[in-house]
Amino acid sequence: MKKSKVVLAAGVLGAAAIIMKKKLGNETVTKHLIPRHWDEQEIKERLQDFTQKLAAGEEEVLESFVLGKEGKHFTPLKGQELTFLTARFMSLYKIKGDSRNNLRGVVTYRVATPKKEYTYLLQVARLADGEKLDWYIQKIIQQDHGIKYPNQYLLQLTPVRPNEELCQIETDAGTITLRVFQQDAPKAVKNWRGLAKQGFYDGTPFARVIKDFVIQGGALDGSGEEAQSIYGGYFEDEVDEGLYHFDGAVCFGNHGPNTNGNQFYIVERNHVDQEQLYRMNLPLKVRSHYEAVGGIPELDGRYTVFGQVIEGMPVVRAIASQMTDEKDAPLEPIMIQKISFKKASQN
Repeated sequence: MKKSKVVLAAGVLGAAAIIMKKKLGNETVTKHLIPRHWDEQEIKERLQDFTQKLAAGEEEVLESFVLGKEGKHFTPLKGQELTFLTARFMSLYKIKGDSRNNLRGVVTYRVATPKKEYTYLLQVARLADGEKLDWYIQKIIQQDHGIKYPNQYLLQLTPVRPNEELCQIETDAGTITLRVFQQDAPKAVKNWRGLAKQGFYDGTPFARVIKDFVIQGGALDGSGEEAQSIYGGYFEDEVDEGLYHFDGAVCFGNHGPNTNGNQFYIVERNHVDQEQLYRMNLPLKVRSHYEAVGGIPELDGRYTVFGQVIEGMPVVRAIASQMTDEKDAPLEPIMIQKISFKKASQN
């Protein structure tokens, strides 16, 4: 019986790979490698082929690409309309053993249906099947249940509506105009509007600036005023409502979960860290916008985004470009003169 099982499996995977498959549970790492462009191309093409055959519902697709019983994780996607998004090595390494069967890696693989995007973290093995070398999915390290695409337009990407309330931050360097998102961050916007109308920010500096990161204002001096808000103290986060740290996003700083007060920052980065972006589990539309305009996706889910700069990014960049000390404090801080509100034009 054992011999028959090997012969049947060899028709799919190859006898040499079968031998390696039996040893995959006891592997010793001997060397870590930096993935090269040909490694990335190999895994991309292999998982593109896997996606295509999975969508076609081909009978032996799971056995042809996935070792052991790990194929069960992909069964719900079989026969669906699928779009390959990305496959990228997170790590690449060698194990002790046959030089034709000793390459392993950890790969992030993303695929989408018309309604959801799925992310898998895969352990993969390159195995010999006769003269041919192919990558196989060895183990599912992590997976999600699919992120639904937003049904509504992303608010930060929609045009300004006639009579929409806009906020103007007048500074020594010029005026920054932003829109605020009352419906998705109501507590944060109410706090921002209330403090601004009380004059809380008038005459205060952008006290922390980091080029290609953020400019930050509010109570940053450790005086205890960090908790001051219209709610009488810290208030909760609003971080899961479809607002993102795109370039120009306006957000509340905090000291940990649900410690919003009056500290705020404006994102100043017109590019994106691709390595961080690939680690994020984001809908394609969001990731594409990050790639187009820049931002800091690694801050998503930790800080409340409540606004977006629509005019005055050159002012933000000028503030971010100041000379600072070792604590990122400007040597000659730019001050906030006044924060006011106005209605957008009807034209």
